[in-house]
Amino acid sequence: MAGCGMLLLCCTTAMRAAVTRSMSIGDLFAQADQVALVRIVAGDTEHYGTVVYKAVVEVPYKGAKASEVVYFGPYAGLGVGAEYVVFLQAGVGVKAQTAGGLACGDVAELGKIMSAGYAALPVGYECVFDESSVVRRCDDSVELNPEQIVLPKTMRTYPRHSAGAGASYKIWVRRSDFLPRLQLLSERAASRGGSVGR
Repeated sequence: MAGCGMLLLCCTTAMRAAVTRSMSIGDLFAQADQVALVRIVAGDTEHYGTVVYKAVVEVPYKGAKASEVVYFGPYAGLGVGAEYVVFLQAGVGVKAQTAGGLACGDVAELGKIMSAGYAALPVGYECVFDESSVVRRCDDSVELNPEQIVLPKTMRTYPRHSAGAGASYKIWVRRSDFLPRLQLLSERAASRGGSVGR
């Protein structure tokens, strides 16, 4: 598995047929087995009968270690080479159904992205911040669906919508605001004796 290097995902969007309910970021963190900032290094829809992503943990918050390789799925549409904050539930392994090619081989543990796939939060650089200063309009960001993941009211989201505006299924928070919140949740879990690392 260590030599797996492939790019087989393209232009596919996930069908999220499962009904999901809104969940606070704290509850999502508490229910997850693994929470980490990861960079996806490979993805496979050809060999497993499901979508399998291979990622390297950049910053662990719960149930993972830095530089560890993790596998997760089953929702298509994530970008190889991109960073995500992922909230994963432990899952069983998956065996390659077809031999040869660029398959990663059998995967011992395949995490499941929580909230029907909405708990894989893209991390990037966006120009969506409604700030009066031009310099502050673009920044490192984390994208999420506010109908699925509820942030504390003290955490500023962008773009800001006026009262009565239609629902928005895509909002951003500054990375510099969001990642410290995960670190705080990690520290609280550790102080209560929760599992933070492996």
